[in-house]
Amino acid sequence: MSFKNFDTLEAMKDYLATSDVEVSIANLSRYINGKALPKSKLKDEILRVLVGNKDLGLTIEGLIGRHINNWTDNLGNIAVNNTYLLNDSKTLKAILFLAIQQKIIPRDVDKIITAEVDGIPVAMTLAHLLNVDCVYARRKKPLGTTNCIAEDIQSMSSGRVETIYLPEKFINHNERVLIVDDVIRSGSTQKALVELVRRSSGIPVKIIILTGIGKHWGKITELNRIPFKILKSFPEDSG
Repeated sequence: MSFKNFDTLEAMKDYLATSDVEVSIANLSRYINGKALPKSKLKDEILRVLVGNKDLGLTIEGLIGRHINNWTDNLGNIAVNNTYLLNDSKTLKAILFLAIQQKIIPRDVDKIITAEVDGIPVAMTLAHLLNVDCVYARRKKPLGTTNCIAEDIQSMSSGRVETIYLPEKFINHNERVLIVDDVIRSGSTQKALVELVRRSSGIPVKIIILTGIGKHWGKITELNRIPFKILKSFPEDSG
């Protein structure tokens, strides 16, 4: 978060003031701690000043890059550990907030869908920012639920097939649904989520992924027909 680049709230307040952005220390504290959001005009002014200073590193790719680890394993495959990011709610909120402000993430959606488990923090944070409901597909059929829509996912590495489930009526007819996940490699999970939305009579409007590995997912036709954005990519041949 940008506050980490300032010794005190007063230093941040003074920095904003140099660009004619006036905000009290009390309000800065509330904004940084997620207890309130600035009004639209002030919000845009604060972002203009902070994002405009590249030394602060307040960019989507910069924030993601500083909060995840990536390496190449013995087989030459890229691995990503995003546990730190998924458990840092303030940074996750800042990343998604910037993506909304930059119109990467659409506002005109009715619902968000993801798959358990690691997609849930991303989807729930975004649902809160957009003030919409969030649903998630489960890896096991929910107990006590008889009517579920099921889609199979085939692992690219092992070839194993697993199934994800979404209870019927979780998505209503013609609801505009945003598909969200933390990582994409093969695209099989996201393909299954697209099909769950369509079979629920919803409209998949866009796919948003925090981190993408390689380009295998690009071969999936279903994803190519939907607006798609990966916030930070790791090419398969990088280390």
